[in-house]
Amino acid sequence: MNGEALVLVDVNGVIRLWSDGAERAFGYSASEAVGQTLDLIVPPEYREAHWNGFHRAVASGAASAEGNAVVFPARHATGDAIERRGRLTLIRRPQAEVVAAVVVFEYPRDTRE
Repeated sequence: MNGEALVLVDVNGVIRLWSDGAERAFGYSASEAVGQTLDLIVPPEYREAHWNGFHRAVASGAASAEGNAVVFPARHATGDAIERRGRLTLIRRPQAEVVAAVVVFEYPRDTRE
């Protein structure tokens, strides 16, 4: 059976919502994650590409990954490299300005990951 992990960030990539599922999927408690940037779970070797794409999506209001189920490389609290399948949604004002981004990640409930 699968579960979901919800991660919502503001336009600066600061985590504003970290669900119970995110705690289980990534190993960080909400109190550890909220207020941190996505660098918490983005592996160092992917950060430059991640932030370039993130800032481009916020500025343009569009992301190629939006709405598609894609595999995101991530880093667990243990330091382990993991992959999480997720679906990105940009949250926009009625004028189309991006105000936040959310990814709903899937993960197996019966494993540490």
